[in-house]
Amino acid sequence: MKFLLVRVDDRLLHGQVVYGWGGPLRPRRYLIVDDRAASDAWEREAYTASAVGAPVEVLDLERFAQGWRGTPDAAGTLVLLRDLAGLHRLWVSGFRPEGGVNLGGIHARAGTRPRLSFIHLTEEEERTLGVLLAAGCDLHAQELPGTPRHDVETIRTWVREA
Repeated sequence: MKFLLVRVDDRLLHGQVVYGWGGPLRPRRYLIVDDRAASDAWEREAYTASAVGAPVEVLDLERFAQGWRGTPDAAGTLVLLRDLAGLHRLWVSGFRPEGGVNLGGIHARAGTRPRLSFIHLTEEEERTLGVLLAAGCDLHAQELPGTPRHDVETIRTWVREA
């Protein structure tokens, strides 16, 4: 199944996604797949109100994992995940997005190392990348359309042994 875009971004749905990606891609729907957002009514409401031009749906990882194959309108859906751990959980459940996964915003936090200006990783995240790559997950890093796209070979240089 091919989604419009599958993106890992710790901020989930924000202006860069709505205008930077949403403008050129013109999604028919934003689908946030995240346990925390799904369990917090205020967070769900904030995300639902923040999109322009397309509705927002928020699902927890388990619900998405059980039903992604039947996602209506997948070709017009922009899927957003908060972190690599969530992507790994979905991968283990059988999620194999055609077109790969965009690493779009994993920002600086305590214990991270910068890999690109918009990608900062902990050692655990570097190990998770290694597991995903070894399992055949197609990853690339790109902040916005029109900015440089960093392919899987670049991402391999960030990996730590599991």
